[in-house]
Amino acid sequence: MKENIKDKIPSNVIIKTSYEYTKKLLESNYFNSVIEQIMTYIKEHPKNYENLEIEAKLGHFEFRGEGVKALEKITETFIIPDSIKSSNASNKYVFNAGIPQKNFFLIWSALDKESKLIGANIDCLKAQTYKDTLYKNNKRHSLIYQDGEIIKEETIRKENKKNINVRNCGYDFRITCSEEMPTEINPVEDIKDNERDKFRISYQLSFYRVDLTISKDEKSNDYAYEIEIELNKLKSELVKVQKIDENKIRTILNRFIQNIMNLYSVLLPEAIYNNSKHEEDLNYDLGINKHLSPKDIQSRYGNYFRNNLSKK
Repeated sequence: MKENIKDKIPSNVIIKTSYEYTKKLLESNYFNSVIEQIMTYIKEHPKNYENLEIEAKLGHFEFRGEGVKALEKITETFIIPDSIKSSNASNKYVFNAGIPQKNFFLIWSALDKESKLIGANIDCLKAQTYKDTLYKNNKRHSLIYQDGEIIKEETIRKENKKNINVRNCGYDFRITCSEEMPTEINPVEDIKDNERDKFRISYQLSFYRVDLTISKDEKSNDYAYEIEIELNKLKSELVKVQKIDENKIRTILNRFIQNIMNLYSVLLPEAIYNNSKHEEDLNYDLGINKHLSPKDIQSRYGNYFRNNLSKK
C-alpha cells in the first residue's frame, strides 16, 4: 500500500497563516520537537562548542517531485518529515534562501525602528561588506570589510550539518546546526565554484544576532535578499561554562523560534506581540508591530551597499 505523505504531517486547527494562527502556534508546544532536535545536536558535539553554529534562514520551500507536490497546497505549518528526504526524484524539494526585496526592506525598517525604542536592548552593529569565494567541496573564503578596510579574512567549511525544515505557508524557514571549522585553501585540489559580493548589517539581541544581507552572485549577476538569525552568544556561553544548563538553553531556543516568527509577523496583518516586555535580556522578544515604509532604510544604506559591493 502506498504511503500517503499527508498522513505524516501534524494537523493544526487553524486553516491559514495569519496573525491569530501564528500567535496560537507560538503559544502551543508545537515547536518542542524542533527544540529537542537542537538540544540533541548540542549534546552530541560537546568538544566543539567554539565551532558550533545554530542559525535560521528565512526563505521558501519548493516542492518539485510528484510525491511531494501536495505539500504546496497545505496551508498549515508543518515540519517537513525526514522520511521524504531521499534521492528519489518523486520526493524532491529544495529550500530557496532569501525573500522578496520589498519584504526584506519592510522587515529591516521595522527592526531598525524597534532597535531605537527605549529598553529594547537591540544594538545596531556597523555595516560590513564581504567578498566570498565558494568552492565545490563546501569551503568558503571570505574577506570582510568595514569602513572600507579589511578587518578579517577567514576560510571555513561547515561540517556535520543538520537541517530542520519548517514549511509555514510561504513564510518558511530552515534551522541549520553545524560545526564551522577553520580550514585552508589548497590551490591544487580546491576548485572554485562561485563568488559573491555581500553587504550586511546586523542587530544584536541578548543571545541572537539578526543578519540582513544583500548579495550579488557572480555567475548569475542576480541580487538576493537574505535574513538570518544566529544564536551567536549561545556558543560563547557554552564555551565559558563547559556544561549544559538544559532549562536555560530550552528557554533560549524557544525565544529563538519566537523571534524567527516575529520577523515574519511584519508581513502579516498584525504583529504577534503588540506590547513587548523588556524585563530581562533572556526574555526579550522582538515586538515589531506595524508595517513601515522601507524608504528611509533604503536611502540610508542604498548607496553604501551599491558602492561597496564591488570592493575586492
